Amino acid sequence: MNDKEFLNLISKNAEMGKVGIDAVIDYTKDERMREALRTQGKEYDKIYAEAQEMLKSRNMKPEHLNPMAKISSEFTSAMKTMTDHSAAKIAEMMIQGSTMGVTKLMKNRGDYDGSDEDIMSLSDKLLSTEENNIKTMKGFF
Repeated sequence: MNDKEFLNLISKNAEMGKVGIDAVIDYTKDERMREALRTQGKEYDKIYAEAQEMLKSRNMKPEHLNPMAKISSEFTSAMKTMTDHSAAKIAEMMIQGSTMGVTKLMKNRGDYDGSDEDIMSLSDKLLSTEENNIKTMKGFF
């Protein structure tokens, strides 16, 4: 995996995190959960913006999530929260999403053939964000 592919993967991972948050935030009445989700969303926004800037500064074309992935996430979230929109259910969903993000990032870090320290640093930031999000969400059980 080259620099462009890895940066786009980081960008899409952060974008998906934000899509997931946007899909569930309105379902929760728990203000503490809403604040946790808003904070996580801001972190994803920062990582996404940084990845986009890195791509542009390297004259690489940014890629975005497939629109069907967004729609699928929104639909799945709506179905899962239809009968249970408790903070615990939303936390469970967010943990599942962050776990998928960690898994995908770790797999692709191993396939990354570049040595750009800035890109690796951004992937470290995303990994740390995902791990912190999981830890935060565990507090809602």
